[in-house]
Amino acid sequence: MNKRLQRVMLWGFILLWSAVLPGCTAKIAETGENGLRAHLTVDMHLPKQLELNTKRDYSIEILKNNEPQKNAEQAEFVFWPEGNKEAAITLKATETAPGMYSVSHSIEKEGIYLVQSRVSVKNEKVYPIKRFAVGATAVEQLIQMESAKESSEDSHSGHH
Repeated sequence: MNKRLQRVMLWGFILLWSAVLPGCTAKIAETGENGLRAHLTVDMHLPKQLELNTKRDYSIEILKNNEPQKNAEQAEFVFWPEGNKEAAITLKATETAPGMYSVSHSIEKEGIYLVQSRVSVKNEKVYPIKRFAVGATAVEQLIQMESAKESSEDSHSGHH
């Protein structure tokens, strides 16, 4: 009787697993041509010439696996003066072509600024930031900041 109970329990266990296992599937991440998991890439384009009180176009190109990402849930730009994030201005971007989003904005005061694009597509979020300068003095300051940053990085890149 004991063996019979064990056999019934074994068959019950096998039947239970055969019912459960087909529902288990591995979720394989989408991979790109290099074999890595595909992810959003955002390429931010700043205007070549920036002048005070002149509207210029800022744009981002959103790609996943080198394919343009249309109809982003969020595509916006946030502008603020260096060191003063409280003065940030947020502008919603418009899709101008598949995967391309842009906004027009003018800067009213000379200085160094930051621009962040906030992108959200299918539960993936990317928030790249770039620094730029408006006005001759600010451009010189930015060049000095960038060269100081590069020389600092070079001095830390030695082998240990």
